[in-house]
Amino acid sequence: MNPIVYLNGSFVPEADAHLSLRDRGFTLADGLFETMVASGDRIFRLDDHLTRLQRGAGVLYIQLPPVEELVDAIHEALLRNGLPHSVVRLTVTRGIDPGRGLDVTPGITPSVVVRVTPWHGPLDSLPQGRRLILSNIRRNDLSPLAGIKSLSYAEGVVARLRAQRCGADDALMCNTRGFLTGATSSNIFAVIRGELVTPPEGDGALPGIARRTVLEEAGRLGILVSELSLMPEGVAGADEVFLTNVVTGVVPAVSVFGAAVGPGLSGPVTERLANAYWDRVGVELS
Repeated sequence: MNPIVYLNGSFVPEADAHLSLRDRGFTLADGLFETMVASGDRIFRLDDHLTRLQRGAGVLYIQLPPVEELVDAIHEALLRNGLPHSVVRLTVTRGIDPGRGLDVTPGITPSVVVRVTPWHGPLDSLPQGRRLILSNIRRNDLSPLAGIKSLSYAEGVVARLRAQRCGADDALMCNTRGFLTGATSSNIFAVIRGELVTPPEGDGALPGIARRTVLEEAGRLGILVSELSLMPEGVAGADEVFLTNVVTGVVPAVSVFGAAVGPGLSGPVTERLANAYWDRVGVELS
């Protein structure tokens, strides 16, 4: 079956969906995106995703369509594709600009795309552990783009490619001051001397939806948790390390910078939080 996508007010087969070569998302990565998960037409933490999108649009001075219009497009795309579990990618660019360069032509209309692809659904076991190295690419925590889901992800692409060519799975990235921000598309958590620690958003950590959920579940379970700046050497000596992403959930790290994390297996805190996370997702999507 040919998937159906929403493109600027119309639902079309994915193979027939085309954006203009003048779209600023293509020419300048001038836009935003949200990646969500759904079961049927129920979306996990949709309001949080839309709030983050609106905040990012404010940073970029992009006038979004009405939220109700975006929600209707997402739900209709899910219904038309009819998948039991889905990943929903909502992309908004500044739009098609008849000019060139950085200047924005007044009155252009944002382009909106909703793409639906299959997803595994809530998991009942941990995925395979990741091997992490440290990237030499620094994220600019001083940039206004640091805390938003901008289309500008080339740094993450390069960092992950380099990691894979070194025999690892992913790379951890630091900010301009040498503090960790997370992995290429995930937030990071570490268990250090019995305390769960994750970098604060002020260090350049993305305000992730899975990250927020894990913080909430840790509080509910009585796990001591802090948002603190982390140096790479601090994570290297941690008892447990895991990554969070709304699509993959809680993913353990089995090695960091070439050394095993703890015994080289997922730890008890990681497993408790992974179970709590997927229970929460399952309940909200049921």
